[in-house]
Amino acid sequence: MNTIRFACLLAALGSGLFPLGGAAAPATAADLLSPTQAGRLGMVESWRRQLSAIAGSQSLVDISLHVEGARTRTFVEVKTGEGDASEILLRIPTDQVDTFGNPIGLEEAERRGKMEVLRLRHRGIEARVDKATFPQVRIYTLGNDGTVEARDAETGELFWVVRHGNSRLPYGSLGVSDDYVSFINGSQVFQLSTDDGKVVNQFPLAGSSLAGCAIAGDYVLVPTTRAGVEGFPLTETDRYPFLEYTAGRATAEPQASPGSSLAAWGTDAGLVYVMDTYGKPSLLFRFDCDGVVLAQVAAAAGDRFFFGTDSGLVYGLKATRTGEVLWRTSLDQPVDDAVFLDGDRLYVSTFYNNLFCLELVGGEAHWAAPASRVSSVLAATDDQLFVRTNTQQLGVLTKATGAQVSSAPITIGDRFVANRQTDRLYLLGVGGTLQCLRPVGSDMPKIKTAIKPPPESDAREEPAPAAPAEPTPPDPAAPPTDDSDPFGPADSDPFGDEGFGDVFGGEDPF
Repeated sequence: MNTIRFACLLAALGSGLFPLGGAAAPATAADLLSPTQAGRLGMVESWRRQLSAIAGSQSLVDISLHVEGARTRTFVEVKTGEGDASEILLRIPTDQVDTFGNPIGLEEAERRGKMEVLRLRHRGIEARVDKATFPQVRIYTLGNDGTVEARDAETGELFWVVRHGNSRLPYGSLGVSDDYVSFINGSQVFQLSTDDGKVVNQFPLAGSSLAGCAIAGDYVLVPTTRAGVEGFPLTETDRYPFLEYTAGRATAEPQASPGSSLAAWGTDAGLVYVMDTYGKPSLLFRFDCDGVVLAQVAAAAGDRFFFGTDSGLVYGLKATRTGEVLWRTSLDQPVDDAVFLDGDRLYVSTFYNNLFCLELVGGEAHWAAPASRVSSVLAATDDQLFVRTNTQQLGVLTKATGAQVSSAPITIGDRFVANRQTDRLYLLGVGGTLQCLRPVGSDMPKIKTAIKPPPESDAREEPAPAAPAEPTPPDPAAPPTDDSDPFGPADSDPFGDEGFGDVFGGEDPF
């Protein structure tokens, strides 16, 4: 009898009736790319890690990628060749830990690099030691149970994982800066330190949050149901929070301008607001759009903002004192997704799953025709776009023409990562596994920066009018000209001692 039961159990396990392992099955290959599939797309897997998601990807509230402005990583490189022909044979990070868990530092990294050069020389290979510094890129995740993770986006290394808030209350999306991570839980705004994830501050909301939060300058901005945006100071906690009223309710989180204290967002009243958070926060101006901006505004250097509306118009806007429309392009299709900036191109996905490519300067169409069956852009490399199709598959387009060059039979779920900052592709499995892929030969990330604005648009403030020149008194001996003023300078008194003098000769004619 026991033999029969054992045979039945083996048969059930073999048929997949009972999954092996724990209660939750790991992510399947259908969620992520295999090494063979990645190679066909010109990509290599950098890492994959299981996130602290209690119910897989559906329990994640937000995933945010951030390029650090202050933190950098230093590497000692062993190279051969010169210029474009140089090749990196070995890269040693200075923060690599030793057997005692301490960073080896620059001196030890250089020593190891020199030892590698000597070994190569014995093999007849000439090499040298060089040093390179790159910005640190982090990826933050927030779960619906309040779990926040901070990882190195290039290695998958876990910096810290914490849990804050009340899991019975809803969470909003993350706002990230170099020093702080903020999120909303119920009616509370949590401010964490990026060093260790500890709570630095906690603020109560006056209204109910409409979306997540954003960090601009030294403030956390939160759109609320009180028809405005609430702001909370990050550093000078003696300052009072503020509430800025707007026409209509915000349709998405504010977007901060890189390297600036400005932030912009759209409302359901067909307006785009731009706020300056420097000093005492105040609204800089509001822009009346043709239609409603349904997604988050995109920002580029030079205080430039780009967005599309549900009436099919795409705008390029520069945040001067009154707002300057750089260009306006009609697509004749509603835009319901945030535009994707990449170098000198702007990619716009419409409600009808068509992807348009526009010039960042001028707004002219770059492709002869839009790419069809594309719902959103996930990432961009030097010559390829990775997109999510309308059937939730992974597609690859060429950036030159928009033609589809490849695809992969994997499913991109409702929770996905749109990487607008580097050339890495991040895929999220249903079970909560995060996979990072990089282009072949791209060992270090290429930071995405939009091209600089034209020279005439470089200045944030409009030039002040020139001071008027001092008037030159007329020469009484000079002959009159056609454009001369017969009554003298404008500031002269025709009834004074100069000019006509006293017409009555000082006597009273009456």
